[in-house]
Amino acid sequence: MQYKVFIAVEFKGLGEEGLKEIAERLEEHGLEKIPTVSSAWEYACEAEDDTDAKDKAIQEVVNVVRTYPCEMGIVVQAGTSQILRRKKKFDP
Repeated sequence: MQYKVFIAVEFKGLGEEGLKEIAERLEEHGLEKIPTVSSAWEYACEAEDDTDAKDKAIQEVVNVVRTYPCEMGIVVQAGTSQILRRKKKFDP
């Protein structure tokens, strides 16, 4: 089944250049920037259910961001399931 996952991300300790690089890399990984909401993305994927779609979206974001030393707060929503909120810290 096709899902569209809403992802909002907040970065702490990351400069303007790092934010720009992350945005470009997220687009390369299939995430589409939502222009009306700062730091929000949409991820379309095939998944078995809402939870699987959210897990795939989180994994894509983490794979991109993990090479940048920062703290990331993320909110993920797909379908009608519960909104996920996570914090991750990536060390240099």
